[in-house]
Amino acid sequence: MYLVRTVDFADLPALERLAQQAGIGITNFPANRERLNDKIASSRRSLQTDVIQPGDESYLFVLVDTSKDEIVGCCGIDAIVGNDAPFYSYRIDEVVHASPQLQIHNRIPALFLCHDYSGTSRLIALVVDKAHQNATAMALLSKARLLFIARYPERFTKRLFVELRGESDKHGYSAFWDALGKHFFSMDFQKADYLSAISNKHFIADLMPRYPIYVPTLPEAAQDAIGVIHEKSSQSADILLEEGFEFRGYVDIFDAGPTIEARTENLNTIANQKSGKALTLTEISKGAMHIVSAGHLESFRVTAAPAEPQAAGLGLEQATQERLAVSPGHRIQWATL
Repeated sequence: MYLVRTVDFADLPALERLAQQAGIGITNFPANRERLNDKIASSRRSLQTDVIQPGDESYLFVLVDTSKDEIVGCCGIDAIVGNDAPFYSYRIDEVVHASPQLQIHNRIPALFLCHDYSGTSRLIALVVDKAHQNATAMALLSKARLLFIARYPERFTKRLFVELRGESDKHGYSAFWDALGKHFFSMDFQKADYLSAISNKHFIADLMPRYPIYVPTLPEAAQDAIGVIHEKSSQSADILLEEGFEFRGYVDIFDAGPTIEARTENLNTIANQKSGKALTLTEISKGAMHIVSAGHLESFRVTAAPAEPQAAGLGLEQATQERLAVSPGHRIQWATL
């Protein structure tokens, strides 16, 4: 069985292993021990902070295989991006070129550098060990973040976005980067991706072109990569799209991976979650699979299990209660999986 809980410093070696396995293109989860340690520290600090409105807080969670007490995944949330430096994206739009004399009217797609997502909450770093990329583990880890947001809405903005990894090969080659970014940064995609993950983003503003990039002027391979999801991110993307996230025409400035967004209250898990008391089932549950959370901030934890909604709360098997560290009568939160 699986359990999602908040991260601790003892989890650092496991996070390093997951970051190495994740590969290139996940800039918010770098394979760098110091940065990962900073992320743990930031999460612990954020969970201990009283929050009235979202700020610099970030939250990191781990997925535990309880049968082996082994960390097999992680995910996180940034309360706000773009506080210390603008958060850059490309907005896909059209430029109109017309000549009444020649009776020509062309609408040409172009990429506009913008920071429209600055000041917005972001889901980050959903990484799962290859051996555990099953439907239950992936959905539990992804949706656990949404139950956290539903429980603590004051800590996040009403708008939420996710950057999906764009196309690149195992050697770190990105057709989009090779056609565009490489000419301004004078480095390969893998190095730029790593620098973006471990340093501040001021160098992006210093080096990126300020003017619109006309898409038809890019090589065909680069054009074809715009808005395409990396094959390794397709499963997590499907979960988010089923939740209610949508593509609104923004892509990453490095690999052109799509950015998807939603209003938090419109996401299925948040809109349909309920809260009440934990109740004990005396027999094996025949109910549908649910994601169930318990605990406050640092002790927040989530699991997936069959459960039976009742008038007074949610009926749980004893083993499920033990994973959540709750007893009958404890307040819990749940949604169908």
